[in-house]
Amino acid sequence: MDTLARVTGLWIYPVKSCRGIELTEMPIGSTGPENDRRWMIVDQDNHFITRRTEPRLAEIKTSIQGPYLHLYMGSNKVLIDQTVSCAHVEPVTVWNDTFLAGIETKDINEAISDFLSKTVKLVRYQAQSFRDLKTAATNAVKETMFADSRPVLLTNENSLRHLNTLLTEPSAMDRFRPNIVIDGPAAFQEDLFQNIQIGAVKFQNPKLCARCPVITQDMETGKVVSKETLVKLSEFRKVEGNKVMFGVNLTPANTGVIRIGDLVF
Repeated sequence: MDTLARVTGLWIYPVKSCRGIELTEMPIGSTGPENDRRWMIVDQDNHFITRRTEPRLAEIKTSIQGPYLHLYMGSNKVLIDQTVSCAHVEPVTVWNDTFLAGIETKDINEAISDFLSKTVKLVRYQAQSFRDLKTAATNAVKETMFADSRPVLLTNENSLRHLNTLLTEPSAMDRFRPNIVIDGPAAFQEDLFQNIQIGAVKFQNPKLCARCPVITQDMETGKVVSKETLVKLSEFRKVEGNKVMFGVNLTPANTGVIRIGDLVF
């Protein structure tokens, strides 16, 4: 096998569209990175909300300490015990998929609603949930939680470096919300990946990642800081009509752990 790169960054985002957690190692399970997009905020119709329409989600900080997910919203902190399943289950919708998810307790939902100044609920992917990956599935990973597409998003440092040569103010990798960041391949060589291996974990079924205005936002405030990022990308990264691509979505072919510094084959 040819060595392509090394891993330079690992991230999970426990609550879809809220702040992420930087890791030194990432367990990959049957739904992808452990605890990545395991929770999601939905409106009164149980339809997903993201920072595309609710930029203040960027202000919600997350951490996982032992069995607890911590949410920090201004001066308020909420703890969620992962070992206790949600008692109430309802159908929820993310993009074109509708499936069952657990509804967190009234006090948790009221705290998030107060912070966002709108009525919302926090939902959890749990035993009753199944979001079918269909043709994107592998033998080991047949479902994904609340990610937009496949369970893993991989980006390339050299692709960002190339983009930054075109920008008045450089962009930052965290605006692209990757799970895995690699360094080594030429800019946008990741577009051509079909089967890759990181440590002992293999990844298959690639799909280029279409980008939205979130990549123009500051990741801690949700405020637009660089419209130029999306404008410049659209000048040379448009495929499939008007979709602007950066990074590649993948499905793990087996479970395992990947770490910072792992070789990419």
